[in-house]
Amino acid sequence: MSTPELPTLSSHLPDLIDLYIATRAQRLAKDKEAATIKEQEDDLHKTIIAKMRAGDITAQGARNGLVKLNHNVEPVATDWPALYAYIKANDAWEMLHKRITATAVKERWEDGQDIPGVGKSDVYKLSVSKL
Repeated sequence: MSTPELPTLSSHLPDLIDLYIATRAQRLAKDKEAATIKEQEDDLHKTIIAKMRAGDITAQGARNGLVKLNHNVEPVATDWPALYAYIKANDAWEMLHKRITATAVKERWEDGQDIPGVGKSDVYKLSVSKL
């Protein structure tokens, strides 16, 4: 697939919409192809790790390169109430990400609740349907 030529800024809106829809379709097709390749990559990744762990191998070369098996210990929450209690008692708020769950906030807004410290931001998106 060739990339459509970008029109000038003075282009007619319907022409821009047609170009947008064609470009989007092209990207979605490539996304689907990339997702299939990513799935194969992930399967190979898991298999290589399993084989290296089973053989107690930390590095292995091949024709196209060298892979090294690295090991890290990452935290995972197993008891949220206990974790929250620790964070609160030790003023350790840096252990959490600073973001809100939009769905939970919107549900409270729909119930008429005002949430201190939460603002509103206009977001514009395009909805595309084929003719």
